Amino acid sequence: MEPRHLDLAAAEEECGDSAMGRVRRAYATLAPGQRLEVVTGVAEHLFGIRAWSRRVGGEVLEESREGGRTRLVLRRPAPSAS
Repeated sequence: MEPRHLDLAAAEEECGDSAMGRVRRAYATLAPGQRLEVVTGVAEHLFGIRAWSRRVGGEVLEESREGGRTRLVLRRPAPSAS
């Protein structure tokens, strides 16, 4: 299954809808094991997304850079069996 795509390229110009808010909302719609692809050219976005992903137990599967933009692929983990 293809990851859900979120392009934050225009997030700097948008009022009232932060890049991190958009990532959180998109991630919240994922089922366990599904992936979210985030593309941005802003270093602060990358730092925040990585840190937030670690806090919520997400996993950064891929990170690649091309043409001044970075692509992160996050995966929502499956619930742990207790």
